[in-house]
Amino acid sequence: MTHSKIKARARLLRSLYIWHRYMGLAAALFVILLTLSGLALNHTEELDLDSRHVQSSTLLDWYGISAPDAMSSYTAGPNAITQAGDLIYWNTGLIPQAQAPLIGAVAMADLVVVGIEGKLLLFTPGGELIERLDGAAGVPAGMQAIGITPGGRLAIQAAHGFYQTDENFLEWHETPTLDAVWSTATLPAPALRTALQQAWRSTGLPLERILLDIHSGRILGGWGVYLVDAAAVLFLLLATSGVWLWGKRRASIKAHQRSKHSKHV
Repeated sequence: MTHSKIKARARLLRSLYIWHRYMGLAAALFVILLTLSGLALNHTEELDLDSRHVQSSTLLDWYGISAPDAMSSYTAGPNAITQAGDLIYWNTGLIPQAQAPLIGAVAMADLVVVGIEGKLLLFTPGGELIERLDGAAGVPAGMQAIGITPGGRLAIQAAHGFYQTDENFLEWHETPTLDAVWSTATLPAPALRTALQQAWRSTGLPLERILLDIHSGRILGGWGVYLVDAAAVLFLLLATSGVWLWGKRRASIKAHQRSKHSKHV
């Protein structure tokens, strides 16, 4: 091999080493992101990633998560029971496993009764859930409104008439008419509305979704997927060039050793 060819080969190897180094640096960020997000996703249950939610307004805005405009609120003593979208809140705290529609809410002596479709939820005045009553407990089907009778009993307007229960919610009596103060919906106060909008948004984006989107590149939209694809190609080039350079270096060392051996011989 001529001297010029040896120099050209050396320059090529040097260039490949430089490009290999730059590709390694470019791939390092993707490796870190994919590794960390992948490790976290493998332990979703232990880390409660599906039940922990993102609070960052920037990320919520990025995903276009905004609270529903329509809200209806019912007053029960000093408390406000409000439906926002499909969620129902006790003041600003989410009532778990309470699905819309919200029928009404009334304060009764030492109880607050919240009516949702097909169920009555019994709370303490402080908001602690005591019991859930449904059709099996005699709650009339087709509930349209709830209220309080002059005698302090719970009244229900259902699809087929009016019903009144006893103080222990054990017996239900149907009547053709019923005198009661019915729970009516109002708009939440501006301060409550703002707080509910923030509360609603804070439950709209699970941490698991963010990690999945980081892992797939979808957090950057459609172009993010192509970016991850490019990173995969970069990993392939990095591995291929690394193996090739290793082979060339090994061959060069062996050739050098053979040359030294022949000179001594």
